[in-house]
Amino acid sequence: MRIIFNMLSNQAAKAAGWRARAIQVNDKGEARLDEVLKAVTLADGSSVYDYIIEADRVGNDWILIVNGIIISDESVLKTNVKDNVQIHLRSNPNSRQRW
Repeated sequence: MRIIFNMLSNQAAKAAGWRARAIQVNDKGEARLDEVLKAVTLADGSSVYDYIIEADRVGNDWILIVNGIIISDESVLKTNVKDNVQIHLRSNPNSRQRW
């Protein structure tokens, strides 16, 4: 399974060392969203999952968009996504943290 991951946040792109990338997750046609996030690595070797997930939810500083749908709930992280899914990560403009 292949995904297209886009870092729309300058901070996230700096942490990743790239802005957009096609990533091979597994040899199946689908995977759980949390598995996908764990397969996307950053420049320091950690994963996007480690970077944005807090208490099994997308942290308040981030907005995760999968095929045009904003993801936040824990149960959604356990759902399957299909091959060639588009994922976008951006900073949350409503966050108290400054970007």
